[in-house]
Amino acid sequence: MALVDNQYYNTLCQQMNPYLAIMQMAKTTRNICSSLDNRITVSVALDYAAQGNTPNPKDFPDHRLDRVKEYVAYIDDISLKSAIIRSYELSLQKNNLIYEYQNVSDEFQQARVRIIMNILWDRRPHKN
Repeated sequence: MALVDNQYYNTLCQQMNPYLAIMQMAKTTRNICSSLDNRITVSVALDYAAQGNTPNPKDFPDHRLDRVKEYVAYIDDISLKSAIIRSYELSLQKNNLIYEYQNVSDEFQQARVRIIMNILWDRRPHKN
């Protein structure tokens, strides 16, 4: 992969040992990825690190909820679907598993919400 503008990396190589410069670039790349909740690939973060720039979070929207909507598309019950999506939204905001039942009053349907949320939350791509 060719870097578009690697001024920052070249400056680091002139200031320090090339191996230390690479270690610094790797650290900066990891910091960029974690600051955006791993919404970008490592190669994109490396481009930003080599340029000495920080990406704007607005340029990289959060698509984690879209994947959940694809998973629950096969569920026929609309109230169950909306409860799962709302639970996942709240869980992402709080960074903790939260169950939101909304219009689901049946205890068996609430159990389905909990089971599906546990599966989705354990298999989330942004999990540490």
